Amino acid sequence: MVRQRSAKPLSAGSIPAVASIFSTPPGFHFAATVESHGWYQLAPFRWSREEQVLRRKERFGNRTFDLAIAFRDGALHVTGAPPSAELKARIERTFQLNVDVAEFVALARTSPDHSWVEAAGFGRLLCGATVWEDAVKIICTTNTTWRQTVRMVELLVANCGRGGAFPSQKDIARFTELELKEDCRLGYRAKSIRALADVPVTAGADYKTYLQLPGIGPYGAAHLLAMDGHHDYIAVDTEFRRHVRETYHRGKQVSDAAMVRRYAKWGRWKYLAYWSELHR
Repeated sequence: MVRQRSAKPLSAGSIPAVASIFSTPPGFHFAATVESHGWYQLAPFRWSREEQVLRRKERFGNRTFDLAIAFRDGALHVTGAPPSAELKARIERTFQLNVDVAEFVALARTSPDHSWVEAAGFGRLLCGATVWEDAVKIICTTNTTWRQTVRMVELLVANCGRGGAFPSQKDIARFTELELKEDCRLGYRAKSIRALADVPVTAGADYKTYLQLPGIGPYGAAHLLAMDGHHDYIAVDTEFRRHVRETYHRGKQVSDAAMVRRYAKWGRWKYLAYWSELHR
């Protein structure tokens, strides 16, 4: 549900007096959702842990708006842009408000190593406002350091976006592969991101469909599904292998298949079970 009402600013002069208010699911925890995933460190997100306010710029039509998102009285309060169906859709995706994690929380109660999940409000991942944004950011995490990922996304927003918002597919399509490579320091990823700008990138795809997207391999497809709220596949990467080896195999080398089998008991929540361990 979304409604609009006057609200006191969280800090003087920084937030407009009118807020769109979005109801949240039972057990929703704002800070836990924001910090559940490294995306909060990537542009255009700006997270103030002290104020408990998440900011990001969004483009609606021909205007860019600076959103401020806070949590009070069991609801998200979003200021900085007029209410609209598009704003509602983006907020719902960003915070996975339509994802029901009750089954995962129930399973976590039965596991001593995951019993903290319910009290912490863990279960939803912070996402980009669109699948396109998530796909681009996932490509920027491959074969690189996190520091370099942060810088690549920062340059994409600064050089290709409008008004500080995350660049749309049309925004990226205005640039050549070489320009993206040089201006945004994307390296080989420039080819994939430029190609991605020319194909449909929509939510609700399955694993095989995501695999067909430029620059998206098994890791990326599993990650995209998790950001759609589907955790059937584990995004196997260097960090997953390190975590499982150190947590379950005393550092010994084991096959990817053996690692994934560790989470079979979680059924359709395998990826989230792994991610909760890493997050903790």
